[in-house]
Amino acid sequence: MTPFKRAFTQATARYGRFNHAAHLFVAWQLLRDRPALAALAEFRAGLRDLADRMGLQDKYSETQTVAWILAVLDHLDRTGSSSEDWDAFEARCPSLFDPAYLHAFYPPDLLNRPAARTHFRPPERLDT
Repeated sequence: MTPFKRAFTQATARYGRFNHAAHLFVAWQLLRDRPALAALAEFRAGLRDLADRMGLQDKYSETQTVAWILAVLDHLDRTGSSSEDWDAFEARCPSLFDPAYLHAFYPPDLLNRPAARTHFRPPERLDT
């Protein structure tokens, strides 16, 4: 079983479906188990494969996938502790669980553009 599939299975068992919190859980799990670039590659490949298998290719967004894993990485780095469990992370980072979190960095219309779905777009606002 791939690291993505293992984390996906744990996330869906926890949340009952693959919702926003489950996506964050998978990103958190992958980032705790491997270097950031390897976690990003696994997350991207896993989400693309999942979308393909479910016939939801139009749901996958390269920009959001990269932005969310970087947001989780940023919040992980703020603690300095690798021993923090998911419940502690979730309690410490409630803003991440708001799907509108990325709007602090991206205008909503940019996130919904076809180009943002197929190619990573850097944030337009960095000083939040």
